[in-house]
Amino acid sequence: MNADMIAAWAVENGFHAMDSRNYRRHDNAGVITIEIKRMSFLLIDERQGLRPRLISRLFKDISLTSGSGRLQGLLDHKRNH
Repeated sequence: MNADMIAAWAVENGFHAMDSRNYRRHDNAGVITIEIKRMSFLLIDERQGLRPRLISRLFKDISLTSGSGRLQGLLDHKRNH
């Protein structure tokens, strides 16, 4: 997994590019932001009335074969909690 793959996944899943390293998606429950760093990414889930939840993953910890599924899993996990 690398920064370009995460950026492509973000766009394909309804995130809007704020710049080349930051993507944001709004829904009825709040805002989800993905910040792409040099060797990792940070997912910020901001729900109304709750403290922001942060998830950080290194690119090397997400395999190429299951990368998009694991990214979706992070989003699904955040929505259910």
